[in-house]
Amino acid sequence: ALMGEYRDGILLFDLTDQKVWSKAVKDTLGLEAFYQKNKNSYRWDTRLDAGIYTVKDTKAVQKVKNFIKSGLSDNDILKEVNTDSLQVLTIESAKFSRKDNKLIDSIPWTPGFSNDIVNAGTTVFVYVRKVLKPEVKELNEAKGLITADYQNYLEKEWITSLRAKYPVAVNKEVLAKIK
Repeated sequence: ALMGEYRDGILLFDLTDQKVWSKAVKDTLGLEAFYQKNKNSYRWDTRLDAGIYTVKDTKAVQKVKNFIKSGLSDNDILKEVNTDSLQVLTIESAKFSRKDNKLIDSIPWTPGFSNDIVNAGTTVFVYVRKVLKPEVKELNEAKGLITADYQNYLEKEWITSLRAKYPVAVNKEVLAKIK
């Protein structure tokens, strides 16, 4: 009985892998079609396009802010400020959602500069470039979630087709014996 159960388990695993798991990964056209049909389920909340600037020299803070105001890119600002072997400036630039970063959560979500936070000679401020409205995530931005949902969809479809092909019949005499 144990060998039979083991054999059946391996068969079920292989079949599920073939019909659901591997298919969801390999079937890129099916995944794309599933995404297109359900893309409104995968949405970003309001986010900030912002940069967190950490300046280790308080004299350079205004210089960094002036570079930002003049429209220099973050890479160009880093090249201008970090001229020595010392790294005076670090920048973490991204699109932030709520609860991604404590500092981002603590500032007003409006375009412009946040207040400076000074701690032991280091100044940290946030520059909010833009407040991004809620929008649909692209397939590559939520591929893991979409693939998992596609696998669930494939499994339900497979079970539905099996039930249509092989109707379930309960042997009431055997069921009564079990009770």
